[in-house]
Amino acid sequence: MAIEAQSAVDTPLPHFAPTPLQAPAGASYQNADGVIRIIGYNDMQGMLARINALFQSFHPEFKFELILKGTRTAPGALARGASLLAPMGAEFSDAELADYEKQTGTTPVMFKVAHDSLNPAALSAPLAIFVGAQNPLPRISMEQLPRVFAVSQHGVATWGQLGLSGEWASHPIHLCGLAPSTALGTLMLHRLGGGPFAGGFVAFPQSRDVVACVAADPLAIGFAAINRGVSGVRVVPLSEREGDAPSSGTREDVIANRYPLDRHLLIYLRTDAQQKVDPVAREYLRLMLSYEGQQEIANEGLGYLPLNARECAEELQRLSALE
Repeated sequence: MAIEAQSAVDTPLPHFAPTPLQAPAGASYQNADGVIRIIGYNDMQGMLARINALFQSFHPEFKFELILKGTRTAPGALARGASLLAPMGAEFSDAELADYEKQTGTTPVMFKVAHDSLNPAALSAPLAIFVGAQNPLPRISMEQLPRVFAVSQHGVATWGQLGLSGEWASHPIHLCGLAPSTALGTLMLHRLGGGPFAGGFVAFPQSRDVVACVAADPLAIGFAAINRGVSGVRVVPLSEREGDAPSSGTREDVIANRYPLDRHLLIYLRTDAQQKVDPVAREYLRLMLSYEGQQEIANEGLGYLPLNARECAEELQRLSALE
């Protein structure tokens, strides 16, 4: 398993070169004994423990405490200065961002650090479009999805309108998916152009509920986390545009950015009034975006996937602008 994970790390990724770094004295994200707190997403426990150990191999004077109880614990902790950075499985919500900006007078900066996982044991995964195992729909595009799932002047209501023939042609499409109040429901609405969902859409709180709905209804189509699939459903290959080669969300396609409903694990950083970031946070993120850091992510047991070289270069360039 480790060999397979290592082969996924892009060899052009930059190797980490540590910079001189002084341990902060009395920073708000430190405990009384100088240990640095990191507060946020619980599913990043394993990878951040690995990153912490790697960071200490370069900077032995630094020690860390992970307090990872969930994504939604991160924004407030970052705003208060109680955490070095904010590890998250989803973006700040509009309300969280407004609260952060009101409290700090600044805007946090978001960085991608890994692709989500295809492993059923992981909490964060790319989204997928599911149909019943016997449904013959061969593919669908992101251009078609708004006409299926959202209110649209050119709405699609039958399977024939998606190209199916024979007995399928006149059958109605039954829609289901994650509720707009959930992080994944919000994400899908954004990808659909802002929504709202089409009439008849049945909303569920969790991906497993959506998949169960599709498995029980041959006429259903739904969106849910790709790693929640069961034997009674299948993932519909997806392309960005009609005519493009579709992807079924394989590991290789996710890493190469060929899967349109990919998602990422995120790190948010604070900035000061001059749009600069804390030197320790910057060094920590530089390590995560290096070959060595991505190797630790690839080898972590939940199957979160490393970024490719282009993605790391883009994130590092954005980070360097905040020095």
